[in-house]
Amino acid sequence: MPRPRHLAAALLGPCLALGLTVAAAPAATAGTPTPARAALGLPVSTYAVTLPSGDPADVYHPRVPAALRPVLTDAFPVVAVLQGANVDKAQYGDVSRVLARQGFVVVVPNHVRPPGGPLPPGLFTSQTVVPNVLAAATAEDDRPGSPIAGVVDTDRLGVVGHSFGGAVALFAAADVCEFPLCDGPYRRPAALKAVAAYGTNLATGDRLDRDLDTSGVAVALVQGTLDGIAPLAEAEVTYPSLERPRALITIAGANHYGITDVDDPTGAAPDPNEPALAQDRATTLVGRWSGLWLRAQLRGDPVARTLIELFRGSVDGTVRVRTD
Repeated sequence: MPRPRHLAAALLGPCLALGLTVAAAPAATAGTPTPARAALGLPVSTYAVTLPSGDPADVYHPRVPAALRPVLTDAFPVVAVLQGANVDKAQYGDVSRVLARQGFVVVVPNHVRPPGGPLPPGLFTSQTVVPNVLAAATAEDDRPGSPIAGVVDTDRLGVVGHSFGGAVALFAAADVCEFPLCDGPYRRPAALKAVAAYGTNLATGDRLDRDLDTSGVAVALVQGTLDGIAPLAEAEVTYPSLERPRALITIAGANHYGITDVDDPTGAAPDPNEPALAQDRATTLVGRWSGLWLRAQLRGDPVARTLIELFRGSVDGTVRVRTD
């Protein structure tokens, strides 16, 4: 009997090479209100917005031709990308484009904390960014002439967080607002249903530091095997504490900055480990598999669910998925 990974190569390999366009066909999935699946692989455009909080943000979105707009109403859920500590939003351009090509409107803000407290002034995101991203997307949906008006789905929200931003995402999922991760007030939006946190855990060594109740939000820990700042072993300690559905997605050869455009971005704490995976390959895999998790949870996408739940990783073994 053929092994699942061999079946994946035969059945889905060509689709992955084409940007997962197999999922563009209509499918009658419970809870999916759109008349067609989100068109995958469309060109990606970007523009700048200002969140209600005053934070500047970059928006990455599928560029929808006028002829397709009527069948892509509310097709693209919102994804907020929460930056790592002192990592500029521009560093998430590559991963955001990969996410947008999978059918998301991706919003990447810079959130500057004022001086004071245990954190120095700088780029430190917060749970408060999450509802502000959703509010900005809603305003853009209503604004005449907005490139995402009518096609963004503001009833479905996912979060992709990196390092400090991943911890913020986990606390946002648990509806817990505590300094220094939150500069409050914060209430979890009803639209928030899925999180993918890269280089993030809630452990020190083999000890779990915090057991959060993430009920109602599907959480994936996305982890480079060579992460020297947030080690894989600590993600493995954290994983059992998460509520189901949950996943631990490992990417062989990626370090702590496998999600950013360059390794060790200026201003961020350097990873002592050099990556064994090319940077563009790492960001592609982080974006693709984070996006698959979000598509599976936010849209019930059958191809995404198959790759996550049945094949549990990439054909070549670079990506491995543990989920239950």
